[in-house]
Order: sequence, then structure tokens, then C-alpha cells
Amino acid sequence: MSQRRGQTTITLKEKMIKTLSNRTILAALFIIVGLVVTIFFGTRAFHSYRQIQYIREKGLDRGVASVDAIRGWMTIRYVSVAYAVPEEYIFDRLNIPYTERNSNDILGRLNRKYESEQPKDGAEPVIVDKVAQAILDYRENPVATGLTDIRPWMTVRYIANSTGVPEDYLLQQLGLDASHNHPVMPLHDLADVTHFKGGPRRLIETIETALANYEDK
Repeated sequence: MSQRRGQTTITLKEKMIKTLSNRTILAALFIIVGLVVTIFFGTRAFHSYRQIQYIREKGLDRGVASVDAIRGWMTIRYVSVAYAVPEEYIFDRLNIPYTERNSNDILGRLNRKYESEQPKDGAEPVIVDKVAQAILDYRENPVATGLTDIRPWMTVRYIANSTGVPEDYLLQQLGLDASHNHPVMPLHDLADVTHFKGGPRRLIETIETALANYEDK
């Protein structure tokens, strides 16, 4: 009888130890996963913060940045809007096939895919210089590539350069002027900052009407 009780006691102890061990392991795993997630998102947040600081320092958010400010972590869309150069113009200059064009691809990734020469010792990708040259060439000889539609990420200046319609005309139709960086603000931000009646959708509709009326002149 006592032997059975002893065996039962030992069995219960073993179960308790095993349960505690499992809980300890699970707790350790949760802690490790938590640390990994924290480090991952913390690193991303840090990089994002540094990028935002860089953008402000170089004037990329005000449309005054030199082409020397272009970096491999930027996307084609970001560069095209920041420098008010049509996306399609840049893609054409990079000889990227139409069916393979992705505006959200970063320049570094495009360099790995389309350029034989890869950067060394922390240097910027070769494609960065090509994009910079494309922007300079565009400024010397602007080309209105046209737009199929107006999107919230576009700016008035980007739309003007893409369509060949004067920037001042578009601003006038919106009841705005060139102050406070209005020409280089994404349309969704422009609508918010200026408290545009009807919001971003109405602002876009106003631009579409302005473009149609200008073409009819």
C-alpha cells in the first residue's frame, strides 16, 4: 500500500516537474519570439526614421533636392514624384520592359535585376546614376508622356509635367497658389492641408476637369 503511495507521489512529482519544464520552455520561446519581433520592427522603425530625416535634410519633400540625393532605397515612384519626372520616362530611359515595370520597386532591386555591375563597398547602385542622368535630360528637354488617370500620390507639378499643362493653370483651377509647397504635395496631403472642399476625391475631379477643359482650348 505504502509502495503504491510512494509510486503515486513520485509520478505526481514527475508530472509537475514536466509541466513546469514545458511552461518554462514555452515562456522562453515567447520571450525569444518577442525579442525577435521587437528587434525586427525596431530596426525598420529606425531605418524609416533615418530615411525621413534624410528626405527633409535634402529637400526631397519640397521639390528642391539635387539629383545627388537619390539613393538605392528609393522607389521609382518616389523619385518620379520628388523630381516631377513621369514614371514612364524614367522606365524608358532604364530600358525596362513595359510588362516588367513596377513603380514600387526600389532602385537597388532594379539594379540587381537589370544591371550587370553591382555596387561595392557600400557604394550606391549604378542605376542611381542612370536615374539621375534621366532627370537631368528630362529637365533639358521635357516630354509630356500623358496620364491615363489622376492618383492621390501624384503632385500638381508631376501632373503638369506629365501632361504638358501649365502648373500655374492647374493651381488656379484649384483656387491655390505656389506657396507652402502646394505644387509638390501629394494630392491627398494637399487636400488635407488646404481643407479642400470635398476632400481628395473632389480635388482630383477638379484637376481632371481642368485638364479636359485645357485640351479643348
